[in-house]
Amino acid sequence: MECMSALSVIAKGMEDNLYNYTINGKCSKCGNCCSDILPLSDDEIRKIHKYIRQNGIRESKHLIPVAKPVLDMTCPFRDNGKKICMIYEVRPEICRQFICDNEQQSKMNRERLRVGRCVFSMREVFFGAD
Repeated sequence: MECMSALSVIAKGMEDNLYNYTINGKCSKCGNCCSDILPLSDDEIRKIHKYIRQNGIRESKHLIPVAKPVLDMTCPFRDNGKKICMIYEVRPEICRQFICDNEQQSKMNRERLRVGRCVFSMREVFFGAD
């Protein structure tokens, strides 16, 4: 349960917009918003599947292998070396709309993006479970 309470604290902080990683109000490409868990529509899933097939995109892992299984909660399309989104052209709407320094816009987007979308693990949907 400690893990869930830690995740709850992080989620609450994100809801309250406690994190601002922008530089002068512009995205710093830090990747802190690149989550594995995102709301997606069926259309977004189809477009991303097609794009990764056409472009030969492979899963990006962000953790050093260890003896015990761990959860990689970073989006599998985040290329940390180049600091880019490998599916930028077809990224989900939540990613298109998000900016971490605008609390009001973030709240509006969260409400708007709940309609017609379900929350998924990007890693599971596009690369299956390990």
